[in-house]
Amino acid sequence: MKTIGIMANLKRHSLLLLKQVSDGIASLRGSPAELYKALALKFLGCYSYFSMSITITLFLSKDFGFSDIEAGAIYGAWGGLITVYGLFVGFAVDNLGVAASLRLGFAITLVSRFFMFITTSKWVMLLNLGLALPLGNSLGIPVLTTGIRRYTHTGNRGFAFGMFYVVMNL
Repeated sequence: MKTIGIMANLKRHSLLLLKQVSDGIASLRGSPAELYKALALKFLGCYSYFSMSITITLFLSKDFGFSDIEAGAIYGAWGGLITVYGLFVGFAVDNLGVAASLRLGFAITLVSRFFMFITTSKWVMLLNLGLALPLGNSLGIPVLTTGIRRYTHTGNRGFAFGMFYVVMNL
């Protein structure tokens, strides 16, 4: 008897969750294409960031001869610099706008990753990890949050931000 009650409760909650998700998706109908582009860019940017986070210390150790401690310190500095640069480029984002900031940030990131791919120089690698890559990351990824807010309305903003964070963790 108790099992039947638990199963009924589970079914009721599952149907409620399914309805909430379908209502949320329906609320996004008619949203500008920029919202879907922002979600796609968030996925690609996070895939890129997390892939690099997983591999960068091994890459620095095996290919560039850094010790594990040095590679870890470089990785930590890269992550910290994204935040520091983000504080200083806020005015540029405000003046450039969302679309131009995204273009510039992703272009800098692309060029930086290209040079990281072709270089054999420790200094070029460190320059990219300490300057270009965190600058590109700080101009690109955080700006997407502003885009999500801009391309939604109060009726669908909560669901859109929920999707934003789901896409980030895929």
